[in-house]
Amino acid sequence: RANEDAGDSLMEVVNAEKECLTAARHAQNETADLLTTRKHEEEEVIVDQPVFETGSKKGEEKKEEEKAEEREDEKDRRQLDYLTPFLQNIDPKSMGREDAQKVREACMKALKDRLLERANIIQNRLNEENSALAKTQANFQRNQRDNDPDMEEQFERECSEAMFRIQILEQRLVQHEENALKKFRDMDQKLLADPRMAVLR
Repeated sequence: RANEDAGDSLMEVVNAEKECLTAARHAQNETADLLTTRKHEEEEVIVDQPVFETGSKKGEEKKEEEKAEEREDEKDRRQLDYLTPFLQNIDPKSMGREDAQKVREACMKALKDRLLERANIIQNRLNEENSALAKTQANFQRNQRDNDPDMEEQFERECSEAMFRIQILEQRLVQHEENALKKFRDMDQKLLADPRMAVLR
């Protein structure tokens, strides 16, 4: 039963992340289709150029994510006993199976909430990028009657930059999913190996 509960919680995290990734890829595919219709000979050059132009933005996004992870890792390191928050009013020396199960469930839920919170941060950024991209597309479609080459070039550049940022966020989401799977397995094994939780074995 314990393993089933952990599996259910883990699937909630994974499914939430997959839904986010699917939505982001759908928006990216729509943008790619729109760019294809432009038929510029220099399109490939324009697509490649933003990789360098947006390098600083990419670095800022990665640094912000890394800082968040570092803060959480530091919090974990400073916490002397990972079970302390879940052992309120419970004597670990005389803990029965029911209390041990409650402690385990609370611990796994806390981990799930943390993982979902981090996934939501990425999802919010993807939503912001998709919203900005939709506005760019709408503005271009309203003004494309002007047949302004500079406007078309700016549109392709902005779309390419947005798609690049979306791609980075997708990679972060995939990485987070892989980390979530590992953290769930590690925590489950840690709980099972903890002498205070021996009653569950």
